[in-house]
Amino acid sequence: MTALGIRYLTGNVVASDATREKPEWPPHPGRVFMAMAAAYFETKGTSQERAALEWLERQRPAPAILAPEAYRRSFVETYVPVNDKHGGIVARTRQARAFPTARPIRDSAFLLWKPDAPPDIRLGLEQICEKVTRIGHSSTLVQMWLAEESIDLTANWVPENVVAEQTMRVVESGTLRQLERAFNGKAIEQYFLLSEALETAKGREKSSLKKDIAEKFPHGQPESRHPQLSQWQGYARSSNREANEDAISGPFDERIVILAKDDGRVLGLESTLQLTGALRNAAMKAALEGHSPEWLTGHDSDGNPSRNPHMAFFPLPFVGADYADGHVMGLALAIPRGLQASDIRNVIGPLLFNQESGAPSNIHLWNRDLWDWRLQREMRERPPLTLSAKTWIGPGRVWASVTPVVLHHYPKRNREEDVERIVREAFRSALLPEPERISTSPVSVFKGAGHARSMPEFTEGGQNLCRYQTHLKVEFSNPVVGPILVGRGRFRGYGLFRPISWREEASREPHSA
Repeated sequence: MTALGIRYLTGNVVASDATREKPEWPPHPGRVFMAMAAAYFETKGTSQERAALEWLERQRPAPAILAPEAYRRSFVETYVPVNDKHGGIVARTRQARAFPTARPIRDSAFLLWKPDAPPDIRLGLEQICEKVTRIGHSSTLVQMWLAEESIDLTANWVPENVVAEQTMRVVESGTLRQLERAFNGKAIEQYFLLSEALETAKGREKSSLKKDIAEKFPHGQPESRHPQLSQWQGYARSSNREANEDAISGPFDERIVILAKDDGRVLGLESTLQLTGALRNAAMKAALEGHSPEWLTGHDSDGNPSRNPHMAFFPLPFVGADYADGHVMGLALAIPRGLQASDIRNVIGPLLFNQESGAPSNIHLWNRDLWDWRLQREMRERPPLTLSAKTWIGPGRVWASVTPVVLHHYPKRNREEDVERIVREAFRSALLPEPERISTSPVSVFKGAGHARSMPEFTEGGQNLCRYQTHLKVEFSNPVVGPILVGRGRFRGYGLFRPISWREEASREPHSA
């Protein structure tokens, strides 16, 4: 393993993300590389240092990151004089500037590459690290070093595009040459030397130098250009968190993919089938040729419904709050547990991010002239509760339905216990533990979710199949990790549950089954 350490000497990190409204944390590998490249250019680094930088830019995958949690400091907008006007500070206009700042709870972070760098590359990296004095704003003073090979470091952020929590700038082969052109060091140095010679030259030599400068630099003094990196990589927190030993996992991976609505008309839960159907179609269309497996399509090679867990698409409605109205704020994808990361990336990746640059994609869904939506990956540091994965994952012992559960067959009349029997079958069919207690009600305990009959009947799979749907509140003997989707419509957003606390219960208590 090759590890670069960064110590923030002032305890603060002043560096803005792409929005320029919040601090960039953890440090993007691309920003760190640019700081190292700047130190190399400014000190006219050696060929060994250049080889080290070129080795770094070739490494795949992008580095993992070990970074402490950071507190975001108050956002303050200030006004500073611009640098491109002369005549004294009084004559210079002032422009709004912002300096988003984060304060890590520990002063050090690390970038971790799996390969061990060869000895000559390690020497070059050590030399460059000694020259780096800042990363980000000039006030972010740092110390960099190449960590010992024997040191044991475990990343808490890993490259992962599909279930990414945020995207970070990274480098690719050729980045150093691109930065070199932007730095424009040779032209700046040549202009400086010619200008210096011109100050002491006389006669013909002075005329010749003026002509030479005019021919080589017709636009005046050359400047460094602000570098831009076009390559992005998704990162997710490592799943090495301590899990509840008693918690039971369902058939879906708890790392759900959340898509926030960016534009489009307001739609309620009654549009669930339209929305999830459009998202499923988009995923099928985007999948690379030959990569439409059973876990995506929900059908086996013969076209029959799959008997194995497959991908589920479900809505993310605003429910459970005092003024909740059930409008859908986004959509989510639940991926079956146990799949290979490469398989998920090949199948779902084309829907979620640009295959060349790694930048997140904007997803366009529509239903003729009825509605038109655009979605993007939820990457905010503090997303709304509805768009936070924890809201739908738990773990929890008590869960309640947000969308009604569609039973697999009709219960017998005047036999309320038959509903409970069918519900237990539904939980077993969904590869979930049977609840200890089950309560049914036509109305969800979550405010805003509404009545079971406010949702269109789930008729997919055939008109003659059971269309009986009800809301449930269930209690398990052990905590269960979601997402929890139960019933005949569970792969299309019906039978969606959310963990519940006593504070969230509505005043109307469901009837006991």
